[in-house]
Amino acid sequence: MYKTMSLDAWLKSGVAYGWDLLRSAAEGARSAGEQIGEEESPRSVLVRSARTSVVPSVAVACLGLVAGYWASKRKPAHSAVAFGLLGAVIGFAGGMAWGTRHMTGGIARGAIKKVDAARDAHWLSKHPVDYA
Repeated sequence: MYKTMSLDAWLKSGVAYGWDLLRSAAEGARSAGEQIGEEESPRSVLVRSARTSVVPSVAVACLGLVAGYWASKRKPAHSAVAFGLLGAVIGFAGGMAWGTRHMTGGIARGAIKKVDAARDAHWLSKHPVDYA
C-alpha cells in the first residue's frame, strides 16, 4: 500500500531538496573555480578576454551602425548610434563569453557533478537498494 504525504510535508521536503541541490551546485562551482584558479588566475583570464573582445565589439558595433542607419527613415543618426551601442555591447559580451569559456565550462562541470551526486543520493534515500 502507498503512503500518502500531506501537502505541507511534501512542500517542506521539496524545498529542502531544492536547497540541497543549490548548496551542492555552489560547492561544486566553488571547488572547480579554486582548482581552475590554481592553473591561471581569473583576473588574467578576464583581462586577456577583455582585450580580445575589442575586435568583435567594434565589428558588431559597425554592423549596428549600418543597420540603424538603414532601419530608420526619420532620424537615422539617432538609430544608428543606438544600434551601434547595442552592437558594441553584444559583441563585447560575446567576446568575453568566448574568451572565458574554458574557465566557465570547468566551473559548470564542477557544479553539475555535485548536483548529480546529490540527486543520486536523494534517489537512493527514496528507493533503497536491497541486495538480499
